[in-house]
Amino acid sequence: MKTIFTILVLAMSMQINAATFSADRIEEACRTFLIQKYGNDYQIDFMTKFSDITLEDNDVKAVFDEQYTAYNNGVKLEFVVNDEVLKSQTFHYTVKKQISVFKSKSYIPANTDITNAMLIKSNEYVVLDKIEEYINPVGRVANKSIYKGETFTSKNTLPDVTVKRGEEIVVVASNGAVTIRGMGTALQDGRVGESIKVKRGDSKKILTGKINESGELILGE
Repeated sequence: MKTIFTILVLAMSMQINAATFSADRIEEACRTFLIQKYGNDYQIDFMTKFSDITLEDNDVKAVFDEQYTAYNNGVKLEFVVNDEVLKSQTFHYTVKKQISVFKSKSYIPANTDITNAMLIKSNEYVVLDKIEEYINPVGRVANKSIYKGETFTSKNTLPDVTVKRGEEIVVVASNGAVTIRGMGTALQDGRVGESIKVKRGDSKKILTGKINESGELILGE
């Protein structure tokens, strides 16, 4: 589907039978087109530099290729006369949304439990595919040194331990349709998604598995 670029005003150039689309008008129209797609709560940053476009025909229409924009981070603009494409140009962009982020008030050493007293909350525009990385870090642990003003993310913090060394944990073993559950003793601290070693009762055999979101140890993973 294509949308006629009605926002642009054609300005006649010094050439006979020529039309010029100014860089400012092209950018304004592209931004308006994307705001209609995403809404006013989003910030559009263009990665492509806009420039004037001059074509040797004064009956040119600028048309958006909506299908291209639906599947790409780019606005494709076609300059058309009587259904013939004289020129096409793509303007790439990034989309950001304003969210609450948390920053460090001061230097935090690695392996420190994060508390509310360590945080400064602010609003920032963040690229859409990065939003999930920005978390409320309270109750998590710094996995590296975090400096004053640094933003907390899922990459510089970890969830608190799910099971601690010496604690009992449900151990799950599966073989086809058969699943057996028992109790084991953790030989090390572990978080969801991490592999740890356990032992069962008085057995000397050490078992290894991965902690799932329910806090159980799944053997063989």
